[in-house]
Amino acid sequence: MRGRGGRTLEKAEKNGYSLGMLDILANYADSSQIFLQPIELSKAFLVFLFFSAIGWLCEVAYVGIFFEHRFVNRGFLTGPLCPVYGIGGILLLSLPEAFQNPVWRLFCTGVVLCSAVEYAAGYALEKIFHTKWWDYSDKKISAGGRDIPLNLHGRICLQNSLLFGVMTVAVLKFVQPLIVRLLAQFADIYIQLAASALGLAFILDILVSVRRAVNFNVYIARLKDFGETLKDRYQNEDWFRSGSLTEMLESVRQKAKQERGRFSESLLKRVEHESRHHKLAESFVRRFPTMKSAAYKDSISHLKERIRESIAEKKAARSAGQ
Repeated sequence: MRGRGGRTLEKAEKNGYSLGMLDILANYADSSQIFLQPIELSKAFLVFLFFSAIGWLCEVAYVGIFFEHRFVNRGFLTGPLCPVYGIGGILLLSLPEAFQNPVWRLFCTGVVLCSAVEYAAGYALEKIFHTKWWDYSDKKISAGGRDIPLNLHGRICLQNSLLFGVMTVAVLKFVQPLIVRLLAQFADIYIQLAASALGLAFILDILVSVRRAVNFNVYIARLKDFGETLKDRYQNEDWFRSGSLTEMLESVRQKAKQERGRFSESLLKRVEHESRHHKLAESFVRRFPTMKSAAYKDSISHLKERIRESIAEKKAARSAGQ
């Protein structure tokens, strides 16, 4: 019994049409019908999780080696997943075979498609949270006395795009076949049960992570408002330093030691509160060390300063203990 793709090919052959791309698209249509079966969806979801986990490992290694020099749980989610990599992987697997072979074509497809996914994710997060969660604006080279950008709007960069291409070839040519053989060892019922359980955990993680991201956004907005309040009240005072939010808070604290009576207790409590470490907010900045925001520039700078102070304090404590 011929499927839709078979009938299309038969009609094309009778009319003498070229079968190049038509063959590819027809077979792809048939494979798409198979893909929509429940067991295939379960397998696809498990593969999505696998790609997401691989992406998370790469992100953790990248940030740990080049930025934090320690383990940092990367990504938007609490769990060890970066869904943007999973989306890119599934899209690559869903492409017609013509885009997956030969290797150079797969590499180019990976560069373009994964970069497009990263750009779209960065753009969406910026619009939702008014914050640039990652920024590649510093990726550029100097030639002839001028800077040549190797990034697009800071959301994607040439270096990462090329790495996406390498990862695409490595994972699809060498790792993906192993995953297919592994899944083939299990009965369909176990695959569906595993996909259902992991899917529930994934949804819960998304809900928790979105809530945490909203709380982070509320916090940095509150910091911004408080900084503007301090500026409005004290910017004409000689003792007040308004270079950054950190300087504003510290100048008020120092002045309060000399003339506590001129400040309300509620304001001093707020200053002390905002001067302390905020673990949730700082954890977000640690996950995205190149985070920037035009709307909340001072708030994010303040959090980065708190992180630097925390690192310095821990180093000093270790040195004192030796």
